Amino acid sequence: MLENSFGLIFFLKVPRHESNITTVYFRITVDGIPKEGLTRCQWEIERLNQKKERATGTKEHAKSLNFFQDSLTNKIHEIKAEIMYI
Repeated sequence: MLENSFGLIFFLKVPRHESNITTVYFRITVDGIPKEGLTRCQWEIERLNQKKERATGTKEHAKSLNFFQDSLTNKIHEIKAEIMYI
């Protein structure tokens, strides 16, 4: 598996109802083919920096979400490396 491009982003989808809290999604793009998944983490829309793809704030909840995103990113890159070098 030698891809020309690989991307991973985290984002929030705007909810259809009037809720301020929504699920954090991720999108993996390989060679221009996107696949989305959800993290089952809930977060407030105004407390996520979309450019940095990070939770804002210094409270424990924000730190745990950022740690979870880092862990998920590392796991995805580990799986990618395993697939490439098999």
